[in-house]
Amino acid sequence: METLKKNKRLYWLAKGWISFFMLFSAYYSFSHAEALKLLGFPDYFRIELVIAKTLGGILLLVPQTPLRVKEWIYAGFGIEMISALIAHICSNDPLSRIIFVAVDFIIIAVCIWYVSRQDQIAHKEASSLIIKN
Repeated sequence: METLKKNKRLYWLAKGWISFFMLFSAYYSFSHAEALKLLGFPDYFRIELVIAKTLGGILLLVPQTPLRVKEWIYAGFGIEMISALIAHICSNDPLSRIIFVAVDFIIIAVCIWYVSRQDQIAHKEASSLIIKN
């Protein structure tokens, strides 16, 4: 029982971190248009990023969000993080910034892996309960 509570706390901590990180990133993208231009992104793409990160960050926190939608959100966040890392490398940013983005990517990837795994386990358990009844 204690392990279940620990897993649930860790699950919400990881999910909260992903959402917080993406919501903060959306705010940063919205308020620092010049920084994204220096990475080579057009302004319309910045707006798309802000909308997608905000929606994804909020939907992850809603328990009723279907598993398939969560999987797409995780995939989108992963693609966004990889793209950000590539953009920082290609724009000749200092190594410190590239390492910072790489570490962020690793932390988010581990959190996404853990949360996604827990979501799949919960979904299978719920499905098996429905089938038994």
